[in-house]
Amino acid sequence: GLNPLCGDEIQVYLDVKEGLVSDIKIGGQGCSISQSSASMMSAAVKGKPVSEIRNLVRRFKHMMSIEEDDTNAAPIDESQPLGDLEALRGVVKFPVRIKCATLSWNTLLDALDQSN
Repeated sequence: GLNPLCGDEIQVYLDVKEGLVSDIKIGGQGCSISQSSASMMSAAVKGKPVSEIRNLVRRFKHMMSIEEDDTNAAPIDESQPLGDLEALRGVVKFPVRIKCATLSWNTLLDALDQSN
């Protein structure tokens, strides 16, 4: 994934086995927000089922006040704890940084789509 606004570039390498993300590696470089979001994301998704990860991505983007285009999407399961990811909630105050925080998450979604 590339953030054209600040030149951040994040690569996500997934190892998906039997519906679980057994391993995730993050490459590329970016600003501190991109980097910290990516490392928290990799900790949050490792060993988790793909369905849970997709929900987590939606919760994270929702926290970043990014509304979904898909009005038919199932409701987000709010019971899944965000844990350390809550620390990134403050980014919402800086709209220009939201793209930095969500860059790795969008890249993760692309990687999940490709792994199926």
